[in-house]
Amino acid sequence: MRNRIGMRAALTFTFAAVLLLAAFAAPAAASAGLLSTGTAAECDPDTTQVFSAWGDDAYYRLVPGGTFEGGAAWSLAGGARVVAGNEPFRLVSGTHSLSLPAGSTATSPAMCFAYGDWHSRFVVRNTGATSGRLEVDVVVRSLLGLVSVLDGGEVRADGTWDPSPEVSAFLTNVGGLTGLTKAVSFRLRAKGTGALFQVDNVFLDPFRSR
Repeated sequence: MRNRIGMRAALTFTFAAVLLLAAFAAPAAASAGLLSTGTAAECDPDTTQVFSAWGDDAYYRLVPGGTFEGGAAWSLAGGARVVAGNEPFRLVSGTHSLSLPAGSTATSPAMCFAYGDWHSRFVVRNTGATSGRLEVDVVVRSLLGLVSVLDGGEVRADGTWDPSPEVSAFLTNVGGLTGLTKAVSFRLRAKGTGALFQVDNVFLDPFRSR
């Protein structure tokens, strides 16, 4: 696999401190306005060793709308769109994938999250400029209504469909440890002149298996 990922994010104690202070400052009545963690379908507990063919024995569950079949469940902007063409490994059967040109973004629906959620993987190829990069953000939603966007790293790919490296969700466990984090989303951003990526079958490992 020729993909490379630069994990630029560093664990910040400041973020954890903010969440802890917010928890202590919030009145008990605030529970009436807690954010939704998504529908039952977005909390699907079913997991499989979907990347075992690449030496990854972790168990993953499909991110909501992660197959990009049946319309765009994700929020798409800047030219991102669902296109014909499935990744060749058929991790999940289908006929569509996500196209991300330079400057576009795609954000998954919120999914249930608890302490232990560890990393994400997907299938990706670069059909644009070789200098293009795909940046991954982890959008954290807490029970208190706080929303934080954390750097999940950077994925580079070539013109061949391959599984991405493991995109770490470690930073979101800071919130999980305090009991505040109940839902996360993944946001993909295509960066660089001439960038053009295809992404398919996005999965989350719901256990601390690494």
